[in-house]
Amino acid sequence: AKAMYHPGGKKTAIIAGGRKKVHTVWDLGFEQVEEYDATTDQLLLRKVRKEAAAGRPNKWEVEVGEDLQAGGGGGGDELIATSSDQPSIVRLDTKEAFQWRVRNMPYPKETYQVTADDEKNQVVIRTTNKKYFKRIDVPDLNRLGLRVEEGGISIAHANRTLVVSLKKPQKILELEAELRKERKSMKVSKEGDADCKQQ
Repeated sequence: AKAMYHPGGKKTAIIAGGRKKVHTVWDLGFEQVEEYDATTDQLLLRKVRKEAAAGRPNKWEVEVGEDLQAGGGGGGDELIATSSDQPSIVRLDTKEAFQWRVRNMPYPKETYQVTADDEKNQVVIRTTNKKYFKRIDVPDLNRLGLRVEEGGISIAHANRTLVVSLKKPQKILELEAELRKERKSMKVSKEGDADCKQQ
C-alpha cells in the first residue's frame, strides 16, 4: 500500500485542538492518521498501521512528528526521564524538505557526516567521533520508487540539535499540492459532533 500517495480510501476529517485530523482507511487493511495545523496546514503527525493476522490491528507506526497519545500513560514518563540525555530523533517536514531533528547532539557541526546510502535508499547520520550512528528510511520516497539524492541533503546545528533536511523531489511536491487541495475541499466535522460521517 502506498498510503499517503495511494488513491482512494475512505477519509474522514475532524478539527480538534487546533488540528485537522484526517483518518484514511483502505480496503487492503491499511489505515493512516494525519494531523495538520488547522491554520498553516503543516503536517504535524502521520502514523500508519496494517492489519495483522486474524484481522487484529497492528501497533501504529509514527512516520512524521511525535504521537503524544501513544504513551497511553503508565511508564511513559519514566522512559522520557531516564533517556533525556540520549539522542532522540523526530521527523517534522517543511513544505520543501523532509526534515529530521536529532536532539541531545552536543558536538560541533563539523563532527556530523550525513550521506545517502544508495543501496538501502536511506539517509545515514554518523559522527567522526563514532558516538552516534543512525539510518533513516524515507517511506514517502520508497512508496513512489524514488531515490534519496545526496545532493539534496543539508544540515544545521544549534542548541544541541542537529537538523537534517532532504529536499523533496518535484513529484512529491506535486502530489502534496494535490493532497492540500483535497484537504481544503473535504467536509470536516468539529470535535464533539455526533459522529464523523463522510460521503
